[in-house]
Order: sequence, then C-alpha cells, then structure tokens
Amino acid sequence: MPSTAVFRFAHGEWSGVVALDRHVCDSSSGITRTTAFSLVELVLVVVIIGIIAGIAVPRISQAGAQADARALLATLNNVRDAIDRYYAEHGKFPGYDPSNDNPDGDWFIKQLTKYTDAAGDVKDSPGGDYVYGPYLRSPFPSNPFNGLSTVKVKPTDGGAVTLNATGWIAVLSDGTFTINTASAKLPVEVVSEKERVLAEKLRTGS
Repeated sequence: MPSTAVFRFAHGEWSGVVALDRHVCDSSSGITRTTAFSLVELVLVVVIIGIIAGIAVPRISQAGAQADARALLATLNNVRDAIDRYYAEHGKFPGYDPSNDNPDGDWFIKQLTKYTDAAGDVKDSPGGDYVYGPYLRSPFPSNPFNGLSTVKVKPTDGGAVTLNATGWIAVLSDGTFTINTASAKLPVEVVSEKERVLAEKLRTGS
C-alpha cells in the first residue's frame, strides 16, 4: 500500500508525518483518487488487534499449562509402575546404594534405567547376574515445571526438601514418588487435589 509523506518546517527544524494511503475509485468518472486513512480508522484497527490478542494469549498459556500437567501425570504413572516392578523383583524400593545401603538419588535413577542384579548393582548391558530391568528408558524423565531430572530420595516422608532443588522426590520407606515443586503450580483442574497435597507434604515434611 503506498504512503504519503508530509514535511513541515517549524521552530527551526523539519518534521515529517507519513500517512498510509488508500485508493478510492469514482465510478462515475473512472478516476482513482488516493486518500489517507483517518485517525479514527487507525485507532479502531489497533483496538481490534488488542482485543484479539487479549483473547488468544490467555488461551494459549492455559493450553500450555494443561499440556505440562498431562505430561506430569503420564511421567508419574510410568515411574510409579517402574518402582513397583523393581520392588517385585528385588524385595525393596530403588534408591539404595548397594555398596553401603545408603539412600542415593543417582542410584534411584540408575536402578530404574539400567540392568540390575538381585542386590541392585547396575550395568549398561545384560549378562550374568544382571538380568533385571531396565524398568524405564534412559534418560530419566525431567520435571516439566523446572526441567530437572534429578531425584531427592528420603528414607521416610518426614523432613523438608528444598523447593525446586531437584525434579522429583522419592520416599524409600513406601515407594512414594512425586514432583518437587510448589503445589500452587499444579493446575487443580488437571492434577488431583490428592497429588497436590502429596507434593506439598513431601516438600515441607509436614
């Protein structure tokens, strides 16, 4: 669309205004005349664009949050199922260092994503006594809210955990596994209130 530039000299300096042009055809004469859009028309266009953006942006943000929540639920279900299968074959939950039996988040991940023996030691490939697992595909899934895949393992559900310091929280006394984040970030319309309460309890230890 062509434009019209208008320049004025005032107070010792030049100033210019550029206006968008539109073509109007006079049907009686067949002559095409060029006229500028009025200020009211331009303001109206800006207002309409603002209204459309105001409607679209919140919906896009909500859809993104719901997609993260659905990804979270799928991950929780998959990891919890893997924990149950590990327990069925080893007699205890993953997350114990087999050399000293101490809780360890790295061992929790390795024991679910690698081949294991009866004691919980791991190898990258099967063979010999390493006939169990893997229970999850590597790499271990990340928390969709903070991007972390690390796991804080707790011997029991008591004691506070630093918010967002890890992606996940696991309790070795009963196999509980949940997200490490502020419970307020979990959309209640997608994630159950029970899940929100569990995340808050394990994070705060109360």
